Amino acid sequence: MDAANLSWASAPLTRIQAAQGRKGIEETTHLQVPVVDLAEPDEVAAQKMRSACEDYGFLYVANHGVSQQLVDEQFSASKRFFAQPLKSKLALKADRGNRGYFPFGTGSAKNPFSQEDRKEAFNAYGFETEDLDQPFHGRNKWPAEEHVPGFRSTMERYYGAMHSVAQRVLRLLALALDLPADFFNERFSRPVANIRAVHYIAGQPSNADQGIFGVGPHTDWGALTILATDNERGLQICVGSTWIDVDPRPGMFVVNLGDMVDRWTNGRFRSTLHRVVNTSERFSTPFFLAANWDAELAVLPNCQVAGELAEVAPATTTCGAWLTMRRTAEYDKKRRIVEEESEAAPQLPVLGAPQIRAQ
Repeated sequence: MDAANLSWASAPLTRIQAAQGRKGIEETTHLQVPVVDLAEPDEVAAQKMRSACEDYGFLYVANHGVSQQLVDEQFSASKRFFAQPLKSKLALKADRGNRGYFPFGTGSAKNPFSQEDRKEAFNAYGFETEDLDQPFHGRNKWPAEEHVPGFRSTMERYYGAMHSVAQRVLRLLALALDLPADFFNERFSRPVANIRAVHYIAGQPSNADQGIFGVGPHTDWGALTILATDNERGLQICVGSTWIDVDPRPGMFVVNLGDMVDRWTNGRFRSTLHRVVNTSERFSTPFFLAANWDAELAVLPNCQVAGELAEVAPATTTCGAWLTMRRTAEYDKKRRIVEEESEAAPQLPVLGAPQIRAQ
């Protein structure tokens, strides 16, 4: 990849680095992230969506149509998966296709300016291919049914439910941009989408001053993220110069915009920095939605000011190229940081290994 492409693909890292250490854990505020009720008429919900996307890039969705029973079932399945012996989980260790198990202390390529994430996770995508060489392609790695009964079937049902919620959110997103309600349908007919079960391990607290987080400050690479979490706090977003707590709300999901929407809208709708600050054991399940692999990410005409250059560069690319470049740029950035600091005194304490009980 040439230097110019690495430069623009690395642009989101500038915001990440600037936010690093901007506010400590104690210096947060409790401004309320907006709620969009999916049962309201389109024009009402779209207006609330527009305001939330312009001001926060984060919102809660209520009346989303997913039963609490299914939400509870997927959390139970997730806990059963993570309760397995470490050896069993490592047999499913993630590959180039980003599918499978991520052990504690891995998966923080999104943020090369902090220590490794203090979590473990499991990833599965809604599509499978025999192409093992392309990033984000390949086959899912499910545990055997006898090892974690019902895990695969539960997570696949939950994926389907999240995909349905995403379609409703995309419809409102289009209306909020004064576009036809079905504008995004073709761009998301074969989406790059995945579900991720996440376990933030007890006894591994965050420390913002030392760059230690459940997940360090980052923006999401895709278009939308729909998050279910247990009743433990931890998610924070950066608005202006302030970190805001986004607490769990019963019966609601947290939705945030990713960099693809930021690009499409020329920065009008925000892809907001966020992080996870651990205080205790915590489980969450994000659904990540990106567009079709070959979908174009050109700035939308009604988000382009006549006679002015788009804020994003290059002016157009595809979803697949964007995801690949983001991954390459941020891994490359982390590699260079390690190389540059290899002969200097370490700036961060060494990350200790988690204490995992034998099952």
